[in-house]
Amino acid sequence: MPAFTRSALFVLFATALTACSSSTPGGATPPAGSQQTLSAPAADGYEVFHPLAIHARAGARAFLMNFVANGPNQRGVPCIGCVGGSVTTNDNIGMTGPSSYVLSGTYWQYEISYTDISYVGACKLAWDIASGKKTIDKFSKTIRLTSAGGFVLYAIARPRPNYSGAATLTGTVTCGKDTQSSSAPLEFQ
Repeated sequence: MPAFTRSALFVLFATALTACSSSTPGGATPPAGSQQTLSAPAADGYEVFHPLAIHARAGARAFLMNFVANGPNQRGVPCIGCVGGSVTTNDNIGMTGPSSYVLSGTYWQYEISYTDISYVGACKLAWDIASGKKTIDKFSKTIRLTSAGGFVLYAIARPRPNYSGAATLTGTVTCGKDTQSSSAPLEFQ
C-alpha cells in the first residue's frame, strides 16, 4: 500500500477518534451556558428541562410521553447538549448507557422523558417494576414545571430490589388530568 494512502487513512482514523471522544469528562456536570435547567438534589434524582420552539395548535395535548429507560447509575447524567462530537446543535442528551439487564448489588438509574407542549404546574412521574401481577418496586416523584415548551428528562437512582428474573418497567407521567405511559423489559440477574 503506498505511503500516501496509509498516511491518509491514519489521519482519517485519528480525526474520527477525536470527533467521537467526549468533550465532557465522564461523570462531569454539563458545562455552564448549555441550554438547560438542571436541578440535582443528592437523594432525589436529576431533572433536566430543555426549552424548544413549540407553537401548540388549539386542542393539542398538553404533553407527549417520549420514553422510559434504565441503566447503571452514573453521576452527571442526564444532561443536555453534552454529547461529545455532536456537530449540529445543543439538542442532544447524555444518559447512562441503556441496559435492561440489572446486575446484582448495583444502584440502577431510571429515566422518564416527555415533551411539555403547553402544561405549567405539577406533574407526577411514577415508575412501576412488575413481574406479571407481582410488584417488585414502585416509586414516584412530583416535579413542578414553571414554564411550557420543552422536553423534560428526569432520572432517579434506586438500589436493586431483592428479585431475580424477568420484569417490566413502566414509566407513567400525569400532568393535570392527562396520563401517559411507556414500558420496557427488564431482566434482574
